[in-house]
Amino acid sequence: MDFDHFTLVSNEVVEFPSTWRVGGKATLVDSCVGTDPPALKVDAETAASERIEISIQTDEFPRHTDGVTVDNEKLSSWLRKIYPLVEEELSSGITEICEDDYSDSDEERLIVRKHQDLTIKLPLETNDGRKLNMGAAAWLSVLTRNAPLLVVSCSSHHEAWCEHTFSTITVFIPTRNLFNSVQWTELCSHPVKACVESLVTNPFNKDMFAGGTVSGDLYIWCYEMTLKHEPNSLSELFSETTDNGQIVDMTWIRPNPMTKDFGLLSCHSDGVIILWKIGKNISKNKTFQIPTLSTARSALILTRILSISNSEFVLGTENGGILLCSMTQLIPMGGTSSGSGAQVRKNYFAPTVTELKSHSFAVTTLQKIEKPNQQFLLSCDLTGEVFFHDITDTINSSPTLIIKMPLPFKNRIFCTKDMRFILSPRTNGGLEAYKIDSGTQEVFEAGGLEGTPSLIKVSSSGKWIITGPYDGGFTIYSIEDDV
Repeated sequence: MDFDHFTLVSNEVVEFPSTWRVGGKATLVDSCVGTDPPALKVDAETAASERIEISIQTDEFPRHTDGVTVDNEKLSSWLRKIYPLVEEELSSGITEICEDDYSDSDEERLIVRKHQDLTIKLPLETNDGRKLNMGAAAWLSVLTRNAPLLVVSCSSHHEAWCEHTFSTITVFIPTRNLFNSVQWTELCSHPVKACVESLVTNPFNKDMFAGGTVSGDLYIWCYEMTLKHEPNSLSELFSETTDNGQIVDMTWIRPNPMTKDFGLLSCHSDGVIILWKIGKNISKNKTFQIPTLSTARSALILTRILSISNSEFVLGTENGGILLCSMTQLIPMGGTSSGSGAQVRKNYFAPTVTELKSHSFAVTTLQKIEKPNQQFLLSCDLTGEVFFHDITDTINSSPTLIIKMPLPFKNRIFCTKDMRFILSPRTNGGLEAYKIDSGTQEVFEAGGLEGTPSLIKVSSSGKWIITGPYDGGFTIYSIEDDV
């Protein structure tokens, strides 16, 4: 063997330093014992998630629409139908949200517009600069486009020496003008003996109405429909002068189901109430004398009357009293004269009287509000204090709701049938709407007429309102149909 091809070479030693610490102590750990919990099992599966773009609101929902067809013609027709409403809503801008009252939306606003001014002029004989500040009005039967007839009466300030020379009532008839809008034009006038204090329509026969004067005169008229080519007329059914004080208010009673006779209560300022029976014959049925109550602060002077049933009525007094009177248990009053010379009224009856919570000032308004399965009695005094009594079954002496309306003073008010708004006339032709639930107030300025109105009358449909009298006459408002 030939070893000449091998060469002996001494290579350098490559050293790897030891990490073992010489002289150190090592702690032995038993690898067979362990207290750590086992590792959690992690599912490594992955699933793809659908990305959703929140700025786009046209994603198809639902996904499972197999077999469903879309009628493009109906969809197009529906879009054309709602387009004007959507455009109107968008053009009105963003609706402001009230943090305190979310229910105060545009849908609950009362939209009232001035419709017409009825100009009333005094006769030339009395045109000495005096202004109209006393009057009455009543809405009668519906004649055209839900617009009723209107009867008004007004005069200048009634003085103690007033001669009542030119006292009249005037009937206005609704007619259509060239713009197909309703306007009231004068139909006829009837003279009366004295200045009219109140006019009341018979709610059970709206062709009939009654009037009372400052001298205690009672009138009953009836509107008569004639032939097509003949003008309609107003006939006087009855008139009588009583020996009592002025008639401040009147109220009708539902007709007797047996005799079909109507009842009419005339309220006189001196505490006397007269019941009139109106049928084929008209006569005075009974006379009531309201006794002076022990809690009365002054002489009893009546201001308002309202019938709430065939046997009960409510009275308002000048000192703020609210009296519930019943005709079922009448107490006859004596007919002899006392020794002191004071004459006791003869053939008078005293009704059963129950005192309700009194107002602070004179009662200016009494109103009955009927809702499904519920009835309310509203009373208001001169300062705008309003009481609501629930009279569905029995009347509690304490009201269920008390509202204090803001100034100015309220000569007359009217509460809407839904009990959401209270309307009252203001000076210079304005009309005030007070929202009951929120207490907010809105004023509809009419302009054109000036003065301090003393009445507000709303038609049975709730669409037409008349306020006045102002210096030049009355103002008619209309309430929008879509309110």
